[in-house]
Amino acid sequence: MSFQPPQGYGQSYPSQPQPPRPPSPPSAPPSVHLSAPLSGPPIVPPTTPRNRTPRGAHPVLKWVTAAFGALAVVALGLMVYGIVQVVGDDTLPVAGKGGQATEITQDEMAGLLTKHSKALAGGDKGAYLAPFEGGSPTLRTKQASLFSNLRKVPFEVSEYQYLSIEGRAKDHYGAGASASVDVAFVHQVKGADASPVAEWYRWTVEKKTEDADLKVTAVDPATPEIPGYGDTINYPAPWDAYDSMAVTVKAHTVIMSDSAQAADARRYAPYIEKAAQDNLAVWAAKGPKSGHTMPGFVVTLEKNRKVYKHMYREGTADEGDESISEAGVSIQMPAVTAGGTRAKVDVQNGGARIVMDTSGNRFTRPDHASSVLDISHHELAHTLVEPLTGPGGPSELWVVEGFAQYMSMRDDAALAANELRGLKQYYAGSYAEPFDGKLPLGDDFHSTDDAENNAHYTLGWLAIRFIAEKYGEDKALAFVAEQYQDAKGMDAQLTKATGMGLNEFQAAWADYVRKQIS
Repeated sequence: MSFQPPQGYGQSYPSQPQPPRPPSPPSAPPSVHLSAPLSGPPIVPPTTPRNRTPRGAHPVLKWVTAAFGALAVVALGLMVYGIVQVVGDDTLPVAGKGGQATEITQDEMAGLLTKHSKALAGGDKGAYLAPFEGGSPTLRTKQASLFSNLRKVPFEVSEYQYLSIEGRAKDHYGAGASASVDVAFVHQVKGADASPVAEWYRWTVEKKTEDADLKVTAVDPATPEIPGYGDTINYPAPWDAYDSMAVTVKAHTVIMSDSAQAADARRYAPYIEKAAQDNLAVWAAKGPKSGHTMPGFVVTLEKNRKVYKHMYREGTADEGDESISEAGVSIQMPAVTAGGTRAKVDVQNGGARIVMDTSGNRFTRPDHASSVLDISHHELAHTLVEPLTGPGGPSELWVVEGFAQYMSMRDDAALAANELRGLKQYYAGSYAEPFDGKLPLGDDFHSTDDAENNAHYTLGWLAIRFIAEKYGEDKALAFVAEQYQDAKGMDAQLTKATGMGLNEFQAAWADYVRKQIS
């Protein structure tokens, strides 16, 4: 069965192709919820998260886009994607010994984080580890690994920002102050992200006396509570998940893996880079010249299924849930602000993180070149256009997944022919409903039956291919871009691209599909 991603997560690619089979009973999607806020000038988050659905069992990636969802600073003080100040203070009466209270202040936290940021940028491991003391014996060891991993990534921006504090941040009784502080690691991967993005942590911070330095005694993922998202914000990244991380940097891709899987990553890297070059070249030649697209791609390769399915999305799936059939996912990362000026970010999604499961035969078979290109073209296509995302809600999934499928099969006639064979077999099956001539709706991509999901992905692909073949590839790509920018403008967008409104387009497309599967 396919994993049904929550609203606001990424797009996923299907696992391995399977023959049609009777539909399996539906099951409820896992519940997920987002959390916490950033303080200070807003880290502008997206107003409406995009849902990326898994594609049944077919050689194409299904997306689960989890993430930092709607980038609108909901300044109700309780939830925000970006930086919203929620400073905690105890409510105990001032009593006891009197004198100056022991207090963890926002200014002190900001000062600590400024030093922390400079230590990372300057490669000063001692200064980076200085605040971490006590707590678990492995705390400093884990932070040392994190420092080493982060130093391998080509960051254009890397800084820690204060988000919020809660707990006994002020103490009048001599017991010392202790609080949970949410911290954002704001970063931009050079050549890959369109703007800075963020990952959230929750630090346990203590101050024993009025004159003592702040000490961090525990580091955990932040667990905000924004309905419809994961229990953590873009955590764990590979630099958190791996004791030792390997990084392969190409012209348009930054590929990360566990150091134990570095040889595999290097073997697949040329195909992923080729897919990046292909997608970028197509958009540069035929795509619209206005609007932002992603300059490059950040990809994690992971063969351990338990590690794979929680990467960047801790809390979105049960540990024992092996029903996720996706082979890859692209997780959108809302744009945030960074640096002293807090300049306005002019995109809603500043980055996306691709994760691929390398344990499947798409990667392990001897002739893996074409299948790795296939999944890479699909997932990188999703990521490429994320910065175009507008505030009007998620785009129609037949456009989102149809575009990714179009890019994966654009220059692969054998793959396209196989896709059509699969659609013919699906509608020839005794349990399938006849083709009804309707474009697939959003819920159609959430089927618990892989063959049905596959059919809907293929129908989406045929819709984009129909526009490209009949009206030109430039019209097809412009339509995709406009749909990302304004999800509610479908009728006008189709009229502009094809001269037909939605109903007329659907009828013409249905005739095109029938000819393909007859």
